[in-house]
Amino acid sequence: MQDMLDQLADQILDMDSQELKALLPQIQARMDQLDHTREWERSVVAFFIINALRVKDNLAEQGRRPEVAPREGVRLRLVK
Repeated sequence: MQDMLDQLADQILDMDSQELKALLPQIQARMDQLDHTREWERSVVAFFIINALRVKDNLAEQGRRPEVAPREGVRLRLVK
């Protein structure tokens, strides 16, 4: 089972993320129909796969951003 999931993950990671994002509205519209058919189940799985890739991309982007050091000596005071 683990090997099958790894192969599936590799196939998904080889897909074009921009093209997948373009499909998201269509997949979401199909998912929103809530008719519990096999096609509906596939749209739910596809929706979450695309969102998982979006989360992965965001996490990777955060890892590339340099951390900004907090400024020293900034003091807040109450102004009336």
